[in-house]
Amino acid sequence: MTVKWSTKAFTDLSATDLYNVAYERIRTFVIAQQRIYQEIDETDLVAHHIMGVQDGRLVAYARIFKEHEHVTFGRVLTIPEVRGQGLGRQLMSQIEAEIQRNYPGCPIQIEAQIDKQGFYQKFGYRESGPVFNFQGTPHIRMDKVAK
Repeated sequence: MTVKWSTKAFTDLSATDLYNVAYERIRTFVIAQQRIYQEIDETDLVAHHIMGVQDGRLVAYARIFKEHEHVTFGRVLTIPEVRGQGLGRQLMSQIEAEIQRNYPGCPIQIEAQIDKQGFYQKFGYRESGPVFNFQGTPHIRMDKVAK
């Protein structure tokens, strides 16, 4: 099955887009990971929202935004029903293309969940600093110099 990718500013999200994004982010980061925190936040208002849709269903998502002198991305997810099909790699390609398009040459800095560290290493991200607790989950800062 083919995934249709799109990137939208918050003001371009339809009510259905917003519902689907909120639903899958809460399902992934609050319910499945048993973390209670404000999942929808003010960053959503300024982020670029990357969405992968397959057969009318949101199956992959991430948001990108500028923070101080670097660009970052987060809320990276693929839904459980499609994991293991390479959508994470496709999503990372979409993220990096969007960063190149909108923030060329800007350093990239992310806060990765510690169990996802190996995934990001495959794309050239390197640890930078100690493990820290973020919203109830161990994270590590990872950096990459943009092309």
